[in-house]
Amino acid sequence: MRAIPSAAVEIRPAGMQDIDKMCEFVEELLVKWDARATKRDAQRVYEHVMKSPDLGVILVAETLAENTGNTEGRKAGMCGFAYASYEWRSEFGGETMELVEMFVEQAARSAGVGRRLLNELIICGRERGIHRFSCQVHPGNSAIERALESCGLDPERRTVWSLNL
Repeated sequence: MRAIPSAAVEIRPAGMQDIDKMCEFVEELLVKWDARATKRDAQRVYEHVMKSPDLGVILVAETLAENTGNTEGRKAGMCGFAYASYEWRSEFGGETMELVEMFVEQAARSAGVGRRLLNELIICGRERGIHRFSCQVHPGNSAIERALESCGLDPERRTVWSLNL
């Protein structure tokens, strides 16, 4: 299986027409994370965020079809997505952005697609006046750690505590 060159990928805001494919992708993440949520729960979240853009942003990565070396304009399909939420934090002097989910399909991994999605989220954050971009990483996910580091993020030493309600 050949990796997709990141130049053959277009990043764009997600639309309602993308939700089914995003839910298909997120199903793999939910199992991996041993999450209590379902694909249907994810669908409700994505629809809510898309209807209320002040809650967050969802970007999708689409591969461009090869057509005799010219990839301009022809889309072959979604190969990944990233969802980030917005939150106001006095600790950081205003609005912050946190990467909530990112998924890149197997055929597009190790080709810079995740890094491209992250960079586009960071650009969205800068354009919005975001004060801080952050991400929680599940233990052992070295791929996301490399992508985050390549985008200029540094690990923080905080412990996340939670209570499922």
